[in-house]
Amino acid sequence: MNIEKQLFDIIYKHFSKSNLNFENWQNVLNNTDSNPSVFHLLSKVKYYVSYFSANNSINLSMVLHENKKAVGVMPLIVHKNINNEWILTSNGIEIVEPIFIKDLGNNSRKKIEKKLFEMIIDISRKLKIKKCIFVNMEYFKLSEWYIKLLEQAEETFTSHHLLVDLSLSIDQIKSKFRKSFRSCINQGFKEWKIQVHEKITKEKFDDFRLLHEIVAKKTTRPVESWNIQKKEIDDRISFMVTVSDKKNCLVGVGLFNCSKTIGNYESGVYKRELFDKPLAHPVQMSAIETLKKKGLRWYELGQKYLKIDRFSPSEKELTISYFKKGFATDIIARQHLSINMSDLF
Repeated sequence: MNIEKQLFDIIYKHFSKSNLNFENWQNVLNNTDSNPSVFHLLSKVKYYVSYFSANNSINLSMVLHENKKAVGVMPLIVHKNINNEWILTSNGIEIVEPIFIKDLGNNSRKKIEKKLFEMIIDISRKLKIKKCIFVNMEYFKLSEWYIKLLEQAEETFTSHHLLVDLSLSIDQIKSKFRKSFRSCINQGFKEWKIQVHEKITKEKFDDFRLLHEIVAKKTTRPVESWNIQKKEIDDRISFMVTVSDKKNCLVGVGLFNCSKTIGNYESGVYKRELFDKPLAHPVQMSAIETLKKKGLRWYELGQKYLKIDRFSPSEKELTISYFKKGFATDIIARQHLSINMSDLF
């Protein structure tokens, strides 16, 4: 019996009615009073499965049911790491909290969460996974799921993340930018052709992928993962902001995702020989304006890396983090915990 079949047998033992129906998944996200992160989007789960496809990735995500009604979603994948060991995550790094519909009773939610954790233990036992890392994605509060997991944690740690408060006016947001960025934004709009693409042709999206390969000097990930990102734009989950020169040659691109209330900076690529020019500044400004027009509450720029972080950042990560901080209106602390799963077998 192959490992995928064995894992799904474990899932069905705990959740006999679980499935991966897109419509049901989306209905849950549309009817929650939580703030789903982009990691709770089904398309993003599929992206990570594709991203780690060379590492035997398997999508274990599920729509959770009560009395045949879809009441929650749980993003979950497994894949092997560089040491050929299985890891269980939602995004290649950690496990996010499940999301439930707003009218699900508290007792029902607790029962489902208990079964979910028991299922995670069984999967970890089957794959000999020694440790799992869990993250609290909710802003400004700890989820009940995370609070319950704290009882099993062997350690907790914090990361810091950069936000733009989209409830502010554009003028208020700009007033919080790093002072030097304001002139860079104006210069960038004058020097480059900046375009927001909420729809995109395959040819135009391929230009983004090829620019990424040129700058990286290699193919960085499977083509299927790029295809999923293209479909996210088609489905209006994502959008692109492009930078072109006077000859209409593509010199930079930023890609942005949207969940129900949160925008996210997914990736960007810019010609390295133009790093002394204001390329990314007008891209970020255009993204902020677009996300605000969409009615989103927050824009998450990315992590604020620190030398004291649990996972030591590279100099490149520190530099990019410093740049992003110049646009942020707020910095939040995000809580993580690790559980020694082998203690629970």
